[in-house]
Amino acid sequence: MSAASSPLDWAGRCTQQAESCAELGSPLYGRLLSLLATEVAQTGPTWEVIAPRAELRFGQAGPLRLLGAAHRLALSGAAPSWARVLPSCGGQVPSRDGELISAWSELVRTHGQELSEGLDCEVQTNEVARAAGLALGLASTAFSSARLVELGCSAGLNLRLDQFCIDLASTADSEGVSSSSKLLGDPGSTVRLSPELRTAAPHPLGQLPRITERIGIDPHPLDATTEQGRLQLLGFVWPDQLQRIERCKAAIEIASHVPALLIQTALMQSADSLGPGGLEQTATRPAVALPDTAELLESLLADNQPTVIQQSIVWQYIPPELRWRITAVIEAAGRRATPEAPLAWVRFEPDEWDRRRAAVWLRTWPTGSDSLVAQVDYHGRWIAPQQAISTR
Repeated sequence: MSAASSPLDWAGRCTQQAESCAELGSPLYGRLLSLLATEVAQTGPTWEVIAPRAELRFGQAGPLRLLGAAHRLALSGAAPSWARVLPSCGGQVPSRDGELISAWSELVRTHGQELSEGLDCEVQTNEVARAAGLALGLASTAFSSARLVELGCSAGLNLRLDQFCIDLASTADSEGVSSSSKLLGDPGSTVRLSPELRTAAPHPLGQLPRITERIGIDPHPLDATTEQGRLQLLGFVWPDQLQRIERCKAAIEIASHVPALLIQTALMQSADSLGPGGLEQTATRPAVALPDTAELLESLLADNQPTVIQQSIVWQYIPPELRWRITAVIEAAGRRATPEAPLAWVRFEPDEWDRRRAAVWLRTWPTGSDSLVAQVDYHGRWIAPQQAISTR
């Protein structure tokens, strides 16, 4: 056994993930993972669950895979005792650590094999709240209409961002109703995003382009309109974050009647470091040949129609060589862009100046300008639009 797959290494992974979860608003996972770190270091029952898959890389988010498998068991009704401690299942988190770890230990005793097999399931967190930052980028393009293409789309929920109501009002009227001039998307949507504004929204805000086509690209796209896909997606939402869960459910419902084409491509990820918030998408390479991501994107962009490419927390999971090729494909398409057939690239990725937050950058062609649209929270809890747009 290598040091990178030892109980002590996995205990360290649990500790780091605990800190990340606590910082991102999940005290349940913060506590539970801290408790599991101690047990794993002592080679307790949880280590026996992990050991057959201990060679998972750090960047494959093993602790989140494990807890996601546990959450799915509870959501499906297969683990009622564990469900009783999860708010997402109508349960209540025990106030005492001993009660929490006791409930976990019972789950391990009764469902250890399923938990171990769950470590094979890649994390698929399609964070809907990131749509606020992405939408601000889309509105900043000033395109009247466009095809929307998403890299690393997961279940493609954010391909439907124009169907969400995104409230960027810094003030409200006397009845608490936000100004319509600060709304993006569908005012009547069941998915309503109201991030805390750290700076004022741009004025005028602009409008989202009319989406003519929705295409998602992912090495392992997830069909959230099926029961299995829905359970997998909801299982990776942290169970004490009920607002995120309800938002995800509402977005899944929208996806069921707003079609999008999700295309599976060859495996993109090879990163060995965990991203902010522990959010990642990994997959096992399928037996059948799949299209190369860069080549597929090149073929999609060959028809020179108005297009917006978007991505959120995916770049770090793509090998550098493929990142360069994707960038080259997009830049080549940009050189062919015209005012009648423009191209835009919206990137919601870690802020290179402060990786505790993300940044939304917008590059548009035919000008080729690259602008900082906003600084944002990884889970969309706050957004800081940039009034004085920074370009590079």
